[in-house]
This record gives sequence, C-alpha cells and structure tokens, in this order.
Amino acid sequence: MRIAAAGLALAGALLSLSAAGQYPPAGESIAALPGESIPITFRGSTYYFNSGYWFQQVVAGFVPVTPPLGVVVPSLPVPYTTVWLAGVPYYRLNDIYYASAPGGYVVVAPPTSQGSLYYCASSKAYYPQAAECAEGWSILPTVPPQLR
Repeated sequence: MRIAAAGLALAGALLSLSAAGQYPPAGESIAALPGESIPITFRGSTYYFNSGYWFQQVVAGFVPVTPPLGVVVPSLPVPYTTVWLAGVPYYRLNDIYYASAPGGYVVVAPPTSQGSLYYCASSKAYYPQAAECAEGWSILPTVPPQLR
C-alpha cells in the first residue's frame, strides 16, 4: 500500500512539474515510479522515462537524472517545443533536446548551426543505411572538425 501511495504522489508531482517545465529537485529520491514508466537500457545502464522525465534506480529508490547523449526514447509526450535550425526540427522537453532518429527520438546536445549524422559502429553504417543500432547511435557532425 505504501508503494502505491508513493506512486500516486509521484504521479501528482510529475503533473504539477510538467506545468512548471522543470525536473524534480536534484538529489531527491522517490520510492517508486508510476507503472507507465518506460525502462530503456543504454550502454549498460538502465534509465526510466516517464512523462518527459528521466530517472535511474539507486538504493533509496529512483532519482531524476539528465539522460546521456545518444539514448533513444520511442515517443515524446506533449507538450514539447519544436526548434527549427537550418530546416531541421529539434524537440525541446524539460531543457533536454531530441532529434528524430531510428526508433523514436534521440537525446542530442543543444542544436547549433551544424547538422549531425547517426553512425552505428557495430554495423559500420550511417542511418538510414542501418535501421537499428544495438549499442546506440553515435552522433557525428556533418562537417569534419578540421574544416570548421
């Protein structure tokens, strides 16, 4: 019963935080995540995505985290902001930027005037030649650093 109450408390907190557009306080842990949280394994770590927020499990429960660049989430909840740069849409949600990628939306660095390519090291191919990448996509600039 206590875990269910903690889940309801978190759901209420997430709803109010969504309106404020910010993460729960850093370092604050919660006992349980709501049932609709999506577990995503990326480079050996498991993250949980729920209503635009990212969490990781710790001994005391779950803590909010900033997701690593390259992790892909299957869909983004509304409301997110679309940011267009050089004709490319980026999606901003809770100060995290995403770009369309194979399998959903990939976490990217805040966009600049440079474009990006998605490269899969295991298949030695770029998207869309490779439709999936088991270890996660590497995000490469379209202009080599020596030419910038």
